[in-house]
Amino acid sequence: MSSGESFISEARSAAVGWAGLGVYVGEVVGGVGVVRVAGELDAATAGLLDDGLSLASVMAGDRLVVDVSRLSFMDVAGVRVMAAAHERRVAAGSCGLVVRGASGIVRRVLEVTGLTVLLDDREPIGQAWGAAVDGPRSELESARRRAGLSVADLYVAYFALGGTADLSELVAYLSGDAGALDRHQRDIAVHAVNERLGDVGCTDQFLTYASA
Repeated sequence: MSSGESFISEARSAAVGWAGLGVYVGEVVGGVGVVRVAGELDAATAGLLDDGLSLASVMAGDRLVVDVSRLSFMDVAGVRVMAAAHERRVAAGSCGLVVRGASGIVRRVLEVTGLTVLLDDREPIGQAWGAAVDGPRSELESARRRAGLSVADLYVAYFALGGTADLSELVAYLSGDAGALDRHQRDIAVHAVNERLGDVGCTDQFLTYASA
């Protein structure tokens, strides 16, 4: 590993969590992308990893490392997502992706499904995991969790209300990048969360609107 691979660029990164899975998407100095996964990866959460890998695909760099060292469980749904992302990258002319930090059941699933070709036994790229997975949460992100909304559900509701930002911009805002959404787009996302808070009887936890 080159010395340049040990530092994560803060310029473009996002962290999202849903139903026991945390996914962090960052960019390593030197053009190597990294996606870190923590928790349990199964049919219920594989879509979140797919979103993370899709986000990583638009970042600069020809190489992508998926760090699964904090993944406690993975089934075939997770394998399918990684294999499909690898195939998409190769078809687009890149180097595909490699998986680092696989052990226990995670490594066993990759072996049983015949995807050991993705395994890279070098050490995962260094990063402080606590900050990476949890990220500097915004007020909106905390409210989203209280409302029981997945990131995908929030984006669908936000889009239905007229939101025009893309998913990566919403994820960046949820992760603490206050400049990712302007005041109007932030208020649309707030309204989507407030509607769900009202549905679950938490009207006392409504967020205020920037335009109020």
